[in-house]
Amino acid sequence: MTALPIPPAGRKALVLGLGRFGGGTAAARFLHRRGAAIRIADRSSGPDLDHSRQSLQDLAGVDWQLGREDEDLLAGIDLLVVNPAIPDQHPLLAAARRRGIELTQEVSLFLAHYPGRVVAVTGTNGKSSTSTMLHAALLRAGIDALLGGNIGHSLLEDEGRWHRDQIAVLEISSFQLDRVDPHRHTVFGAVLTRMGKDHVDRHGSLESYHRAKSILPAIATAFCVHCGDDAVASAFATPAPRFAYANAALAHATAGIPNGAGIDHGWLAVRLDDRAPVRLVHSEAMAVLGDFQRENALAAGLAATLLGASAHGIGLALANMAPLPFRLQLLAVLGGVRIYDNGVSTEIESTRSALRNLTGPLHWVAGGKSKDGDYGLVAREAAPYIASAHVFGTAAAPLCEQLSALARPVETTAHERLPAALDAAFAACEPGSALLFSPGFASFDQYPNFRARALEFHAWVAAKRQLQLAGLPLRTAGMPPRLSGTTTSAAPREHDRASEG
Repeated sequence: MTALPIPPAGRKALVLGLGRFGGGTAAARFLHRRGAAIRIADRSSGPDLDHSRQSLQDLAGVDWQLGREDEDLLAGIDLLVVNPAIPDQHPLLAAARRRGIELTQEVSLFLAHYPGRVVAVTGTNGKSSTSTMLHAALLRAGIDALLGGNIGHSLLEDEGRWHRDQIAVLEISSFQLDRVDPHRHTVFGAVLTRMGKDHVDRHGSLESYHRAKSILPAIATAFCVHCGDDAVASAFATPAPRFAYANAALAHATAGIPNGAGIDHGWLAVRLDDRAPVRLVHSEAMAVLGDFQRENALAAGLAATLLGASAHGIGLALANMAPLPFRLQLLAVLGGVRIYDNGVSTEIESTRSALRNLTGPLHWVAGGKSKDGDYGLVAREAAPYIASAHVFGTAAAPLCEQLSALARPVETTAHERLPAALDAAFAACEPGSALLFSPGFASFDQYPNFRARALEFHAWVAAKRQLQLAGLPLRTAGMPPRLSGTTTSAAPREHDRASEG
């Protein structure tokens, strides 16, 4: 991957795959400002792209080529800007390489041209929460900072605000890192949340997934923050000084590494060099739920300290940090049942983290498309925490089979669509119990992305809340308190690209 030099006078760029979160449109606008002729292609030509098209209406001369991905799109093209969700094996990318066309991506354009310091955040889970905490901590401490990347906002859109004395907090996925050229790009700091298993379907193996993640510490120059007891992250090579955090007593959090963050008598604290620990915020003063969020806060607090933020500013930011949408949070209490949203989950580790941090009988709603076909692992990881499971989509039948075959079988129901699974889960709940929506699988069997799936869950909750406000029954008439059995699982369908990397 290489980035377009400045200026690209007379050059023609093809933006392949607009995406649904602004990366493609931001790249098109960024290159257009530099005099490039723009061609835009996407395999979709439907109304889902209407917003993107309207946002670029003011750009003169854009060559729209929607609903196609054939090699003729490369005619006259000097630069190909690739959406992160498009795999390297795509025929059009192979054709571009044969023709000697430059390939780049939106985040590489940013890294090549941004004048300030970039601190990039990656990991298997917690990227968005950690990025948001770090950004908030910097702002609270009076440090000018931007936030963007895989979190859903392109930092190319903020070009008018860029300056040298500024920090950009960049959330970056394995899909994007796989296309970052370590010989061309650097970042000031790297922040790594825990490394687990994800996106094996895209990368081909767990080793390849971790190899993509390892690019970030390899290009860091000033610091690399990672979990001290994460063997994978600890093994990544980096030229930058290491700083460790751990959800443990500070003395143990930094074992083997003199600098880091941990817990000091209940306080999230940072210790640098031989100085005394600096307390940031008490763990019980934080609004976010779960020990995994405490780890995210430790990572963010440590990075913010290294960037010069005051302990007071960091502490205020962490104490006031609300859960991001679709991250573990109490969404409603309906009929005495606590309803939790963890809709961001697309793999089992984030679901297990949510399950182990909740109390009372738990009724789990899960489903979607498996990334590796290992339903047995999902069943074994979830089973110890749940009273029942209600599964939808292509995972429904195989996951229910695995849950029912355990030494301690879990009561399960299988459904084609999410609302039916939610109804069954709620029917199984009694006052004092909890319903957790934490899919644990990718969304692409039935939805364009995890947000669309989570929003359907939110709509279901809103409808139930209206019934409760009206004093009407919350459960479907005639529905038994507990269900068992299966229905036909949903058939896979083709959907638009969106990165969950």
